[in-house]
Amino acid sequence: MSTKDYIDLRIEQLKLKGADSGSKALGILVAWILIIAIGILALSALAFAGILFIGQALGNYALGALIVAGALLLILLVLFLCRGSMFRGTFVRILSDKPGYKELVRSEELNAVRLQDAENGDSSALGRLGLQVLRIFLKLAARK
Repeated sequence: MSTKDYIDLRIEQLKLKGADSGSKALGILVAWILIIAIGILALSALAFAGILFIGQALGNYALGALIVAGALLLILLVLFLCRGSMFRGTFVRILSDKPGYKELVRSEELNAVRLQDAENGDSSALGRLGLQVLRIFLKLAARK
């Protein structure tokens, strides 16, 4: 197996990984957009109900609206002040703990060694067979 063949296989593999990652990311994005939209609708309905309830209890709907708006602004302020510890740390932890991340890094290291062996012509028969199997697998995966 020549270096050019190996590089072509790596390019095909990266294209497949990119398409897979892109489709997963798009699916997650659409799901989060739906969740956020429904959450906003639910929060709006609850805020309106709170305005009506407090306004009726106080006899002044404008005062009820001010109280609910103040409560929402207070919640927003708390979220803003805690944004670093609540969101950034959580997302970094989620992304770095993804199953397969460490395996992907390890496979990239192994592929670099295989490329170096292929360039030097020092690869064993078993290594060449493994690269050929990988090539067949990638071609089959590309057809799907």
